[in-house]
Amino acid sequence: MTTDVLSAIAAMAEVVSKPAEGTLSRPKQPVITISRDCGSGGDIIAERLAQRLGVPYYEQDLLRRVAERLETDVATARMLDEGIGRAKEMWLYRLFSGQDLSPDTYRDALARVIMSLGRAGGVLVGRGAHVVLANACALRVRVSGTPEICARRLAASQGQSEAEALAHVKDVNHHRGEFVWEMFRSRLSEASQFDITINTDRMVDFEDVVEMLESMAKAVHRGSVLGKIAD
Repeated sequence: MTTDVLSAIAAMAEVVSKPAEGTLSRPKQPVITISRDCGSGGDIIAERLAQRLGVPYYEQDLLRRVAERLETDVATARMLDEGIGRAKEMWLYRLFSGQDLSPDTYRDALARVIMSLGRAGGVLVGRGAHVVLANACALRVRVSGTPEICARRLAASQGQSEAEALAHVKDVNHHRGEFVWEMFRSRLSEASQFDITINTDRMVDFEDVVEMLESMAKAVHRGSVLGKIAD
């Protein structure tokens, strides 16, 4: 991540996370970010984990909140979200609408939404949330898998051929990695960006994973509370 991007996010975090008078600057509930490979089961794990913890689950709703902050519609926000490289195509939209939807503007809105949600607690899926909340009280999880095995799992669940599923898996993973790099100059392959990385290749039922992450999330949240009290 470049120094400029780091500085911008740090400055926003200082404003967004500033506690009210007499309160502790900590999440009200556990915060978990989940970055996942396509077909790895990350979405299933994220939803089940949110249910187990009794916290909100943010995936598509995160995009809706970004659109609201940008004062635009979800479809327009998705054009940037699905591939930041398409930002160059937005010049025509800006010309006719008068709205500034540059990559910097989008990143600013995205980071602010993520930090706001991170302050309240919940499970945040994708969109570089693990980067934005790197210095926050959040359990940062990476769920991965071998493309061929993820494709086999996807083909079985969606009725595709394995060849079609494999092409889809590789395409989605590429765009997710490209998005995080273009937005935050961070690689999904950087293990240091996550607290735990789980390979689901040999897993059929994800309940054991959910149970483990539930314990870890509670421990991280409990530790932050005790740390703040000790301070």
